[in-house]
Amino acid sequence: MVSGSFWRRWFADRSPARSPPPLTTAAVDEAPAVGQPVEAPPAPPEPPVAELHAAKAAPGVREITTMAELDAVLREADAAHAISDDALRAALASFRYVVDLAGLPSDPFSKEYTDYQLGLYELVAGRPYKVENERSTFPSSDPGSLPFPYFTESWKTVSSQLMLTGLIIKTLALPSRSSILELGSGWGNTTLALAQMGYRVTAFDIEPHYLDMVAHRCRGLADPPRLLCRDFAGIAELDDRFDAIVFDASFHHSVDHRALLAALVGRLAPGGKVLFAAEPIDDSLPMPWGLRLDGGSVWSTRCRGWLELGFTETYFREAANRAGFSVEKVHHPVDEFGTMYIARPR
Repeated sequence: MVSGSFWRRWFADRSPARSPPPLTTAAVDEAPAVGQPVEAPPAPPEPPVAELHAAKAAPGVREITTMAELDAVLREADAAHAISDDALRAALASFRYVVDLAGLPSDPFSKEYTDYQLGLYELVAGRPYKVENERSTFPSSDPGSLPFPYFTESWKTVSSQLMLTGLIIKTLALPSRSSILELGSGWGNTTLALAQMGYRVTAFDIEPHYLDMVAHRCRGLADPPRLLCRDFAGIAELDDRFDAIVFDASFHHSVDHRALLAALVGRLAPGGKVLFAAEPIDDSLPMPWGLRLDGGSVWSTRCRGWLELGFTETYFREAANRAGFSVEKVHHPVDEFGTMYIARPR
């Protein structure tokens, strides 16, 4: 499954510009992004990442093994996008980049394992990872541009995203006026829905254009969300405690995700919980955690430099356990993004 963040963030670079009324809204806190949580890694351990026996693609999915092949199929995806959003999805679902995992360190909690994954990222992205790579580019500086998913004009995409927002609200099941921290708010679909319900929302995002758009969409609300331009490490700067913390297809962009999990405990009010929605947590991943290599994820990494991690459920539960959480899996069978995880401090 391609994570929800791929579709939302792809269109940060692809969305058509629209021209609604001028913006009049509260200012966004645009303090500089907090420094990168993990230092740039050394080269991955031998043998090289992309040699020897490859992790195989699913039946019917084309296997791509070289950068030249990868760049060629990504050009095909660009051509498909000129047709429609649905054609783009089909093109990106048709291939997978396959790599050797023979040299993968055995301990997924080790520095060597993280270094290996960052080496794989550098191989695909053609650049070292730094947190600033997570920023997006926009075709228009107008915060009133039509947001994702609506500009796709795809009933599949729009209905899926609307169901996701509803399932997040249903799974949270919070009393009115609860306090919520959303980490990685993106286009602000979840942020807007929660704020309209009267929840007291604080939203983080590393991309200031996203926050400008969220501020525009929330103009006129009696209690608009507090918007902070931060990366995930900025959670350490908060003194607040929240009834819920929400990741809506954003947690998997955290290279230092175990440190992030540990930091969440101290930001929860008594009885608080963390919701992980539309995250690529799946035991079919061929490694405990690491760079996802499906077509959509590889596009994100190769063309935009975004870190697209995935986690097996076994690893995710153990990482959360080590951070002091117990984890509950919630499955809503109505949608592909219907599997969510709730973490509560033990």
